[in-house]
Amino acid sequence: MADHAMNRDGNRRVENGRLVYYNRTADQDFWEGVWLNELTAQYYAPFLAGKLYLFEKMFKLHLPRQGRILEAGCGTAQQVVALNANGYNCFGLDYAFHAMQRANQIAGPLRLVCGDVTALGLADGVFDAVISIGVVEHRREGPEPFLVEMRRILKPGGTMLISVPYFNPLRRWRAKRGAYQDDVSGLNFYQYAFTREEFCRILEEADFEIEATHSYAHQNTLNQELLWLKRIPPFLQRLVLRISKYVPYVNSEIGHMLMAVARKKAG
Repeated sequence: MADHAMNRDGNRRVENGRLVYYNRTADQDFWEGVWLNELTAQYYAPFLAGKLYLFEKMFKLHLPRQGRILEAGCGTAQQVVALNANGYNCFGLDYAFHAMQRANQIAGPLRLVCGDVTALGLADGVFDAVISIGVVEHRREGPEPFLVEMRRILKPGGTMLISVPYFNPLRRWRAKRGAYQDDVSGLNFYQYAFTREEFCRILEEADFEIEATHSYAHQNTLNQELLWLKRIPPFLQRLVLRISKYVPYVNSEIGHMLMAVARKKAG
């Protein structure tokens, strides 16, 4: 979900070592309002053509070609559409009923289920892989109930690809120098950003084995964190962002989001 909300993140503060975003509560009404305005035939056209954009390398490297895949918290179901167009066997689940209904009308028929990601209502061990993109960071108390459910529905040895906002080195550098002290009065908790070490530890404590991590959407980080970038002419902004694609450290460490690839232990 967070990739849909990069310009809606609101105010930020560092609390107990985490970067915390405040805005509106990311509940069903919030997401229905965000997504319903986006859902058109034009929106779905590239996904129907199989475009995976930022996720292409990660999905093709880690997702099984055979077997069932669930996107838990699929939102507008664009990844479900794109994965199925690439020959994967992908299902979607979200509580945004009207958004999924519209997705089915425009891009369907799709295999979508309306439900709660913390109580999936699905049988144990039926999926070979689970995807969760920008979902678990929106629970104030922490992501653990999501992880319990995702582990439960995975087969032994099954793969989970799960992404959260990344409290990356640039953001941590800025935090040490006094950034992220915004006024959050009148705002609700929106989401956490996690360091790589903290999020991997949470996954390991939920009985997953970490296979890989990937940082992505680094241009969003640069747009958010490099204040001088907003003060230079637009053509120079575009040039800086274009050049940044070819800087290995920026791509590997400064992503807006962190994708962890984890495996359910076979035992």
